[in-house]
Amino acid sequence: MEQAHRILSIYTRLLQQKVVNKYELSNEWGVSSRTIQRDIDNIRNFLYDTDEWHGYRKEITYNHKLESYEMDSSSSNHEVSLYFLLTLLETVSPDIDQHLYNYLELLIATFHTQHESELRSHLSKLKVGKRFDELNHIVTASRAINKSQKLYTDNHQEITPIGIQYYNFTFNLIYKMHDQILSTDLKQKVVTFSPNHFHAQSVYNSIEWVTFELVPELYELIRHRYQHKIIKLVNKKYYVIRIKMCVEDAINFCFTARNQARLVGPESTYQIVMKELLKLQETYLFTRLSANEY
Repeated sequence: MEQAHRILSIYTRLLQQKVVNKYELSNEWGVSSRTIQRDIDNIRNFLYDTDEWHGYRKEITYNHKLESYEMDSSSSNHEVSLYFLLTLLETVSPDIDQHLYNYLELLIATFHTQHESELRSHLSKLKVGKRFDELNHIVTASRAINKSQKLYTDNHQEITPIGIQYYNFTFNLIYKMHDQILSTDLKQKVVTFSPNHFHAQSVYNSIEWVTFELVPELYELIRHRYQHKIIKLVNKKYYVIRIKMCVEDAINFCFTARNQARLVGPESTYQIVMKELLKLQETYLFTRLSANEY
């Protein structure tokens, strides 16, 4: 076997968290163990020289118990990251598309063989459905936002995407159209790229500041999520802050935060929130299901 093929094969095995025994490989490939050792040393040198652009250190260590070499890197962090991703999917979006399921399965089989059984068990908790179109709409919207590119809706209207929010158990696109900030369910809305672009700062400036009173514990949770300005801290009991958000987001924030936050202004947004609260009150106090319905 040529040197390039040997090195690539050894490196692939190490990346897959498999052990490399130079004596077994020398017998398998018909070369001396010293040749295999030189290949491993070449890989070691490569990893050392490219440490800066890897972003994390990967080291090849010798396991005396197994009499083999293995990759000792930040694999434990990678396991935690994949577990977190699976947990996040199970919590937020347990119904995933077959393509995404296959990709996660490939990641586990390729890079996480040491924990493959447990990770596959975790993966099996997710439900597989035909959600490719919906996922494609989310990805298209996300890419458009990152590239400051406008979108077309299914009725050929051009919109300016602002952000994606997850609420009401679905992904919603916040967008601007005809000087209005609106929201739509990406499960129902078909979006495609427009050739036109927009100036991100001008769109950002069109979103209004919404004033809230909220407790310090909630502030710590949301301060990295929203652009905001602290107006004051009142008796160390609650903050008065202004947050950049659209009306739809403000309404959902009020319902999600419940007794931890109170919307103060602007008046137009306050009135909309009050109407939504009255609708909720009407649903619980005045709407009754008939006996036949339960």
